[in-house]
Amino acid sequence: MKLINPNKPHLVIVLSMFILLPIIGWSQVKRLKPPKRNSKIESVDKFVNHSFELYYKVFVYDSLTRAGIEVPAEIEDELIERAESDVDSLWQEVPDIVDDISDASFMKQAKATLNLNRSKKALKFCMSAVKEYFVGTKEDED
Repeated sequence: MKLINPNKPHLVIVLSMFILLPIIGWSQVKRLKPPKRNSKIESVDKFVNHSFELYYKVFVYDSLTRAGIEVPAEIEDELIERAESDVDSLWQEVPDIVDDISDASFMKQAKATLNLNRSKKALKFCMSAVKEYFVGTKEDED
């Protein structure tokens, strides 16, 4: 039984492109987008907004350094100061989140959980980028 018709090699090429292109696309770093709708729980919405403000700053810095552009020291210091203020504002929102979510309706709780999960991904990226650039990796130490 023949699986591939020798008269149609372009079919094999087209099919392999459809299989391989998504794999290549997954390897690229894409910018995360904030949630489209607010959860209508004020503390959760503030936390998500502050986490994405921090994410955008870290993402821009990461994009510049990956592109090989040297960031001037003045701009780097300003980015670090703004990032510190964003982290401080995140910590101010954390204590109210659990109480506010538990008092909300089920639909608001679900939306708040989805929004918090999205901000969790953004904060994971921030944490790994900060660790890589400012703390260093094991490869740098060797």
